Order: sequence, then C-alpha cells, then structure tokens
Amino acid sequence: MPVTEIATCPLKAGANIGDPNDQTAAVLSSLCDDLRATDGMQQLHFGTRMEDPTMLELVLDWDTVKHHQTFMASDIYGPFMNRLNSICEGNVSGMHIDFVPAGGLSKTLSAPATEIATFYFDGEPESDYTDNVAKLDKALQGIDGYLGYTIGITHETLEKEDVKGKAAVLTIGWQSREAHMAFRETQAYKDNIHLLRSNSKKITMWHVQFMQSL
Repeated sequence: MPVTEIATCPLKAGANIGDPNDQTAAVLSSLCDDLRATDGMQQLHFGTRMEDPTMLELVLDWDTVKHHQTFMASDIYGPFMNRLNSICEGNVSGMHIDFVPAGGLSKTLSAPATEIATFYFDGEPESDYTDNVAKLDKALQGIDGYLGYTIGITHETLEKEDVKGKAAVLTIGWQSREAHMAFRETQAYKDNIHLLRSNSKKITMWHVQFMQSL
C-alpha cells in the first residue's frame, strides 16, 4: 500500500496557480514535472485552500517512505527545494500518512471539494480509532453531497501548540463546501462527530479543490 505525503506551502502574496502566465504557476508546473519523474512517485494532486488561497496543498502518493527519503537524499533535492522556496512566503511543512480504505484517497481528491481535517493527539490515538471512523462513513451514506472518506495516522510525531504526538488525518469528498457546511447542522453530524474527535486536543480543517498533475 502506498504512503501519502501531504505538504503545505505558504505562497507569496499575489500568486495565482490557476493562471498559466503567473510565475508561481510556471515554477509549480516545473516542480510537478520533476516529481512525476521521480522513482516511486505514483500520483500528485495540488490545490489551494478555499478558505485561504495563499496556502498550497500538495498530496503525493509514494510507493514507500523509503522512496521519498531517497529523493530527499539525492543531488537534485537541494535545487528542487530552492525552487519551491522561491514561490513560498514561509516554511514548507509535511507529513506522511497511511490512508484507509485502499483506493479511497483518489476518490476524495477528485471531488469538487475535499475536506482535510487533522486531529492532534497527546501521544497517539486510541487503537480502535480508524475502526470507529469507519462507523462515521456508514452514517454519512445517503447524506446529500457526500462522496467518500479516507482516514490515516501520521508516521511523524507532530506538535500543535501545546499538543505533541501522532495526528489523525481525515479526507472527505464533497460535492461542494456548502454541502459539508449543511451537514454540520444535521442531527447525524451531532450524533457521530465524537467518533472523529475522540480524545484529540486540537483540530484543523479546510477545503481544497484539487487538480491532478498529469
């Protein structure tokens, strides 16, 4: 099963990755070309947050973490990062996740709006956490605009303010951001949100309309 890398890049003000004449878009296109040619890289999606278009999200599927580590140890990685940093305003952050169910990530990333929610835990989530989230999927079946989910635990220990530990990352495909917001007002949401929150201490959430780099 592949491992997924999610990298977050704060773009410089005024960047427009949807404009082929924009310098940021040109650099990003070149970077995507390089990534697709890298051994072990399976597929690449990218897009900016609907809530904050200055934040670029890259989602990459690798054969294994080792393939990504080999890329980072290669001679081309330094120049690659220099080009990436040239379009960024701040530091690039990343994490690796094993998403389940298998094949679910492509479905959520191809949706018109992809919700990405990260739940930060002190230590690690409970051992049955991902199984409990699968119950939420069953509750969401038939909800207007719901297109599927994936859930996974980070390989890395992350820090979010005063919380330090593994995090759980959820992706959900929606027909629109508005469909997700409408769901949050339903009784089904209120009855099942505890399955996601569990004993997490911090939560972040945003939406992205992803494009696949081909």
